[in-house]
Amino acid sequence: MAFLCLFVLGGSALADAPRFGALPSAVDEASGLTASIRHPGLYWTHNDNINLPASSRRSDPLLFAIDARGVLKSTVSLSPVRQRDWEAITSGVIDGQPTLIVGDIGDNRNSWPDYRLWFVPEPPALGEKQSVYPSALIRFRYPDQVPQPKRQGGWSGGHDTESLVLDAHEQQLLLLTKREKPARFFSIPLSARHPISEGDRLSLQERRTPVVTAQLIGPLPTLPAPNLLAWLLNPMIGAYTDQPTDMTLSADGRLLAVLTYSAVYFFLRKPGMDWRQAIERPVDSIGLPLIDQWEGISFTGDEKRLLIVREGRGDRTLMRLDVPASLIAR
Repeated sequence: MAFLCLFVLGGSALADAPRFGALPSAVDEASGLTASIRHPGLYWTHNDNINLPASSRRSDPLLFAIDARGVLKSTVSLSPVRQRDWEAITSGVIDGQPTLIVGDIGDNRNSWPDYRLWFVPEPPALGEKQSVYPSALIRFRYPDQVPQPKRQGGWSGGHDTESLVLDAHEQQLLLLTKREKPARFFSIPLSARHPISEGDRLSLQERRTPVVTAQLIGPLPTLPAPNLLAWLLNPMIGAYTDQPTDMTLSADGRLLAVLTYSAVYFFLRKPGMDWRQAIERPVDSIGLPLIDQWEGISFTGDEKRLLIVREGRGDRTLMRLDVPASLIAR
């Protein structure tokens, strides 16, 4: 999907002007971002399947470690994992092991029978290129998914989802759908993961992994325009610019930042709140200075800034924004 690039003036104020950088040339369809647990100051990202439009051809599934300036530090291959439509990545410590979780959760046609979350041990050393085997897998579907009659084939009720985050405090994964209105939050318990070993063929282990059902948390509210220009442009481009493309969660599990093509929205889970209550309304927002295909977001280590990446190559594919001061001091 091509987007009109627009500079947004006014609206939510930033403590400092955004800083831009460039992703490495190998990352030309950035579609997720997460901070490294094992290597502070580094971030993991990946391409989606735009270069494989049929979602059926095999390619070498790669993760890229970059620093906050976009400098490539390492490339990790997950072969023989099949990259169907990777749209998100998150990280956390699972069973004492720093782990990356890759979300094969995109579905442009809403036709996949189920989706996959790959658990990958974060490599202790960073080399130019190395291979890592997944340690676990979750296969899941949504509660409204049903098989179509044989003559039609496929499934209905699937969702195109690009936002994934690990809620370590509640031991669950959170997902936020993209193309439906309202977007909806779902959860999957970490206990649903199925171990993977290098002893058997991965394709056989995939087929043997049971499919679990994600649990609905609730709908995302209508997101307000973050500034005057976005509000004025809403009749022309609003149907796309408020679609959630990623999210990131603070270490204390309280502050959730949801990325769209035009803004970042913050939701605060106060003591005693569950997620259904926390997502009823955003507590703040930042209008992005450029409306484009922003696809990945992560808090920096000190959680005072956000790192955001977009699809494409060259300048302004990486952006650093300040978190509102009121939320830092929450």
